Amino acid sequence: MIAKILIVDDEAQLCISLSKLLKARGYSPIFTTESEKVMGILKVEKVSLVITDLKMPGMSGIDLIRLIRTEYSELPIIMVSGYASVDNVVKAMRYGAVNFFEKPVRFSEMAVEIDRLLPKTVMKSSLKNQKWQNSRYDGSDSSILTFNPSMQEKINLLKKAAPTDAPVLITGESGTGKELAASMIHAECSRFDKPFIKLNCAAIPETLLESELFGHEKGAFTDAVEARSGKFEVVGEGTLFLDEIGEISLKTQAKLLRVLQEKEFERIGSHKTRRMEGRIVAATNRKLKDRIREGLFREDLFYRLSVIQIELPALRSRKEDILPLTRLFLSDFNQKYGKNISGFDQETEVLFLKHDWPGNIRELKNTIERMVIFCDEEIISTEFLPEQYKNYSATDKTVFLKTASNSISRDIILDALDKTGGNRSRAADYLGITRRTLYNKMKKLDIEV
Repeated sequence: MIAKILIVDDEAQLCISLSKLLKARGYSPIFTTESEKVMGILKVEKVSLVITDLKMPGMSGIDLIRLIRTEYSELPIIMVSGYASVDNVVKAMRYGAVNFFEKPVRFSEMAVEIDRLLPKTVMKSSLKNQKWQNSRYDGSDSSILTFNPSMQEKINLLKKAAPTDAPVLITGESGTGKELAASMIHAECSRFDKPFIKLNCAAIPETLLESELFGHEKGAFTDAVEARSGKFEVVGEGTLFLDEIGEISLKTQAKLLRVLQEKEFERIGSHKTRRMEGRIVAATNRKLKDRIREGLFREDLFYRLSVIQIELPALRSRKEDILPLTRLFLSDFNQKYGKNISGFDQETEVLFLKHDWPGNIRELKNTIERMVIFCDEEIISTEFLPEQYKNYSATDKTVFLKTASNSISRDIILDALDKTGGNRSRAADYLGITRRTLYNKMKKLDIEV
């Protein structure tokens, strides 16, 4: 059985980052940013360990430990905080924490403690047997892995938009993670336990789209043999994600505008007015202002949809995220296909960094999946890389190694040191940089081994 670890911290991005590291290490992480929800989670999830922050809005970490101890006296609890005073450490230990780590947390040190705490019966299994268990509290479906400042800014905007009921328009190229961003908004808002329904407007013929959205009564048209609820009804008080919103017809746009303005609609073939109780989040890879100038999209609908507008950057402008994402996808596909591949060779990683990724994260993910399927070795080499990714020169290699080294952050270095047992030479090889470059970066980032 895989150990499930609950992370409690009001900083969602910290929860996401720590979840990724725990997942890569073989654990099943879940998280919440609200300490008041912890006891409810513990009632429905078999949690083996809790990691909690000290200072949080509402219930503090100390109060949370005391509350957990009233019902779960044996559950190990680790506390983390940026306020590691002697008094705070003593209080945490007195009320039941088994250890205390100061922020920013050195994951390599925490991992040793986690491995020590969790009994053999619930410790991480081999990659071949891992089956991740998700719940409505699990951040794995709505988390965004990034070390890119621009993308981190977008995540902060998503977090600020989430608690409101304002319509959100997410823009960006295909494959940049618009659906993931929408699911993050849903996971971070008060509707998180209500339905999250996705509808790709471009994938449904226009003649059927109206029925999908509004529903219809029996006999409303030739094939309407029975009454059917549309997405506006089915979503209830949840979130309706309308992808490729730029593809709908002007007729449907007019009806959608009414839903946004008046929060009401009628099924096709009915005069009964129904209320729309849910929230709408829309996305498009189109430049909607261009569509407006072309007479293909209503300007009033655009302004209704884009009360909050967030544009996601292309992967080619997030070079520092490429290698962490490849390792995340490698871990996922190792689990899916029962493989135990440990990583990519340096030349393959250089090619990953060189490629423009016009299909963005979706293209990268599909590429990694293909490579995992065909690779039967411990390390993935360029042998398993499709031909279109292999065009490069020696100059390219030098340039992109430099790019890689410039984009390496503290978290990436700590992760590399953890995976190589603190060996600097092996960590440098793993990161595709020289030992001297690694040493200089560690010194600059105040990292000790």
